[in-house]
Amino acid sequence: MGGATAADYAWLRDRWTDGVGTTTLCVNFVADLSPDEALRRFGVAPGTSGEYTIAAYEGTGGTVLAETGWATRHSRQCDPLSARTKAATVHADIKGAEFTYEVDDSLITTFGLHSYRFREGDDPDRLLEDVRELGLLDASGDPVPGALALASRATGVGLSRDQYARPVLIGSTDHLYDFF
Repeated sequence: MGGATAADYAWLRDRWTDGVGTTTLCVNFVADLSPDEALRRFGVAPGTSGEYTIAAYEGTGGTVLAETGWATRHSRQCDPLSARTKAATVHADIKGAEFTYEVDDSLITTFGLHSYRFREGDDPDRLLEDVRELGLLDASGDPVPGALALASRATGVGLSRDQYARPVLIGSTDHLYDFF
């Protein structure tokens, strides 16, 4: 995890990219939480179905959540996840892409993947060395795999293809939408 690279997570970006090259994903890396606990913090019951869902994968060192729907309307998705631990979110869609890192409910850093210089947070440069190493400082090319690697490095949570292929807990996030 400490040395995760963009190449280590290109497969995950590909999983959330359509046939014309548009990536739409919201992935959360959460340290030291089980998939059950991560879902509980969102108020999601495993096994429920709905229009929008979240899948909780057991990774190395914690849980990785892959979400469809809710995150596209809510920033600061880490809030319920980061209490007494650390969480990083990578969000990308046709409108843009961003990275957020929180520790124990405190926003450490958040930035657009194409505009690191506009970062915000209590310690916005905490991950600067990793940002540089992963090529996220200059915003060239596709930043999503590098951002996923940054989330892994920041939280110490890893997700391999084999872990992604294992049985997963899935639940509905429909109740999180304020328009339902």
